[in-house]
Amino acid sequence: MTQTNLKSPQNMPTHAESILFHADSNDPDLLYFSGFKALDPYIAFSIGQMKVGVVHSSEYGRMVAESDLDEILLVNKVNDDAARHFKLPKGQQASLSQMIIHLAEVYQIPRFRIGERFPAGLALELQQAGVEIQADKNGGVCPEREIKKTSEVESLRRGNRASEAGFRVVHKTLTESKIVRGQLVHQGKVLTSERLRELISHAALDEGAVALHTIASCGDQVHDNHNTGYGPILANQLIVVDIFPQRIDDHYWGDMTRTFLKGQASDAQRRLVRTVKKGHELAISMIKPGQVGGEVHDAVQAFFDKEGYETVRDSENVKGFFHALGHGVGLEIHENPFMRSKAPWKFKEGHVITVEPGLYYLGLGGCRIEDVVHVTPGGNELISHAPYTWEIQ
Repeated sequence: MTQTNLKSPQNMPTHAESILFHADSNDPDLLYFSGFKALDPYIAFSIGQMKVGVVHSSEYGRMVAESDLDEILLVNKVNDDAARHFKLPKGQQASLSQMIIHLAEVYQIPRFRIGERFPAGLALELQQAGVEIQADKNGGVCPEREIKKTSEVESLRRGNRASEAGFRVVHKTLTESKIVRGQLVHQGKVLTSERLRELISHAALDEGAVALHTIASCGDQVHDNHNTGYGPILANQLIVVDIFPQRIDDHYWGDMTRTFLKGQASDAQRRLVRTVKKGHELAISMIKPGQVGGEVHDAVQAFFDKEGYETVRDSENVKGFFHALGHGVGLEIHENPFMRSKAPWKFKEGHVITVEPGLYYLGLGGCRIEDVVHVTPGGNELISHAPYTWEIQ
């Protein structure tokens, strides 16, 4: 990678389309495109197969050393050239849109393709200046992200190790807790959802990941399956813990869920957990290259129906198995493909997807079990591992 002086138009081929970014590394498509972890937004674009970044001199050395970009331009040089191009008064800086317009003309790029995270105001400025902008309609300008490389699968394994560390702490904490008047007491204090999340957060951080928004809910709170949980953890109630930490080093995620209960489970609770676990096993047994994603979801739904667990979705009073069976995971916690009812896509080697069936009923509570599956040539492999032991005396 080298700093490039902008080439003259007559020496450049015309490129039918270029992907354009202005973002920091919170944009997963840009992070995938460039491999550069940036705190501040910067311009990046493609020219054919070549990837170009525009960066301040303070970040130039790091971008050269760390990124996957083929050419790196200094933003002050691009700014000066754009200012001359637009005949701006001496000392006046070119705007972002003017710099991009200038780059488009220099590199003979007739149109840019942008993703859903591209700044709307900047896109409008470019359009008003006559630049053709094509907004991506499929949720991402890097659809190749869906099939994970070997290095990405390894990063996802590591993300799930952070989840596993969290579950070890949960099991240890519940085991050490005492039941006092229907609540759990740990180390002399009432154990709350908030405290359980703190302990999980520390465990994940020790594994190099940040666990925010962890779900640790019990009883009827579980019925709202994205309720993070609040207040005391109750004895004899189902506790759903969903840990999805993001690795600090490379931004890949882990995503696992286990269900617990401290005390004595009822027959109905045991049957619920047993049924969800069988649904989980059924789904994993079906996943292989060529299998239709929606058919896996529908098979689990049919199994739950057969076992007598009613589902109501698309209502204010949902119950049963009302969410998708799984989703892709990578640089986003939820990304393509999504394993929903009647989804027509087929599994491909390299897909990494969660499998997370759940059943939820007010008065009984809920259960969800989630693991991450990597699709391999002969079927699949689990890349998340934690015990399924759930009833703790």
